[in-house]
Amino acid sequence: MHFPVVFSLKVVGTVAANLEAIIVPVMQKNNVDLEHMRMSARLSANGNYTSFTVTFMAKSQQQLDDIYRALSSDPAVIIVL
Repeated sequence: MHFPVVFSLKVVGTVAANLEAIIVPVMQKNNVDLEHMRMSARLSANGNYTSFTVTFMAKSQQQLDDIYRALSSDPAVIIVL
């Protein structure tokens, strides 16, 4: 993969988890340009889970690794894809 690159990741958690409040600070801490970041949410069919798709300009593999690690380590996050 060549950087910078537009990258999308999916973050899944329960409806009770406020994923947006988890995702945005992680992205800020990892120097993602929030002005150009896009997020969309989708509720699961049974309404138990929410998934956020986050699209942003990734600057390096290290940045992606740090973002994945930070999001995955949060107990409210079920999976990051």
